[in-house]
Amino acid sequence: MPLILRRSRRRELILTKSFKNAIQEKVHPPQRSPESIYCSSSVVDRTNFPSSLSPSTVKSPDFARPSLTLSLYRSPISNLQHHPIHTLPPELLIRVFELGSFDDALFLITISHVCHPWRMLAIHTHTLWRRLSFDSHGLRLWKERIARARGCSLDITITPPQHRFPDIDALALQLHLIVPHISRARSFELRFSSYSPFLWNTTLGPICHQEQRDNDSMGAHTFAPFVHALRLEKLTLCFPENDDSKEFGLFAGVAPRLHHVTLDGIRLTWLPGLYGRLTHLDYTHHGFTTGSIAVDEVLGMIRISCALREFRICFRRRMLDGEVLYLSHDGVPAGQIHLLQLERLVLAVDKSDIDIPPELTSLLSRLSVPNLHELHLVDLRCQPANRRWWKSAPFPGLRAALSLFEVTIPSSIKVLAMAGRWADHSSILSLAKRFRELRNLEVDGVEKDLVHMYCLSGDLPLHDGAWI
Repeated sequence: MPLILRRSRRRELILTKSFKNAIQEKVHPPQRSPESIYCSSSVVDRTNFPSSLSPSTVKSPDFARPSLTLSLYRSPISNLQHHPIHTLPPELLIRVFELGSFDDALFLITISHVCHPWRMLAIHTHTLWRRLSFDSHGLRLWKERIARARGCSLDITITPPQHRFPDIDALALQLHLIVPHISRARSFELRFSSYSPFLWNTTLGPICHQEQRDNDSMGAHTFAPFVHALRLEKLTLCFPENDDSKEFGLFAGVAPRLHHVTLDGIRLTWLPGLYGRLTHLDYTHHGFTTGSIAVDEVLGMIRISCALREFRICFRRRMLDGEVLYLSHDGVPAGQIHLLQLERLVLAVDKSDIDIPPELTSLLSRLSVPNLHELHLVDLRCQPANRRWWKSAPFPGLRAALSLFEVTIPSSIKVLAMAGRWADHSSILSLAKRFRELRNLEVDGVEKDLVHMYCLSGDLPLHDGAWI
């Protein structure tokens, strides 16, 4: 029995005229004259454009190659009214997009859905998508950002929300996505504020030096070509609550452009290929070693990174259940370690310390810094930015430390800043006399008038506005 809804015969394919015109426009787009391009642009003031174009104007290179603004805001509707914001130069819009993306990871997605010109500008500016800030958003978003960044270097940041335990599985997936692109990383930042076990193993394991066995030959060959950080310039690894004393060797020892490192709560294998070109080092000691062992460990690092221009050091105390094994790779010489290019030195004391750590004074006595310009003494318990802190009594061993400064710190420094328990008003004048070339003296964030201090003391009177 034949079906009622069945067609009696097949419908013939008919190529309509509108379909043929659409295909023709796609294959052979119509050539528009310069005059029509000029008139259809919305960024040109229509009341002032000339009625006829001279041959010299048409042949000029600026007119023959329209600007990015002209191509973005050209509309097929000549009498369409546009918002004045479309008259902004693309370079200015790109800068606005870049600043907005720092505060909100979804900002670029939002502005790319405002209008077609903004979407084209955002998508074709590959440097806008280089920043990868892994938080609560899914991995699909970051895969798209990596694809839109094309060949640009990447700024990678993994910072789980505060007061929340890091998700080990989510971190493993994020590192699985990052590792194939680690050679493109310009900066790499890991910050953990809440404790969770095996965090460094999970996050740093894929980018460490791994051993692989070659079956075609006898023996093992160690290589990791995918973890070489060829473009890396800045590295930040912070986990103050870390209790894993394992030592990590990163990026298979290859990072030729690395010059800025911030470390807190981690032990690293200090290799010349990684850290030999550092100019900035912010180092908070992990606390797994103390005393002379900790000092020798830091001195060994400084010996390799001898080109430092800025150095910040802090020793943190840690309660340990047992002894941590420490193997010294190279013997540290008994003499001083020379940092001839060091210009800024920051000595910080942790908020849990009652007095100045002996490791800090012992380290300072082993350093030679003849070209030092700035000395900053920081107390992490009393920060000037925190309005709630109150003035505490000075460190018990402050006078001994200041006497050491008069010997080890050159008298040619220009800036001296002290805060919190470092500040002893009875010793400020003696320090100012010791450092004769001081131009800026700050105590608890307040700049002191050196001229007024010397005049009140009567030791260095003024003569015609100059020092005697």
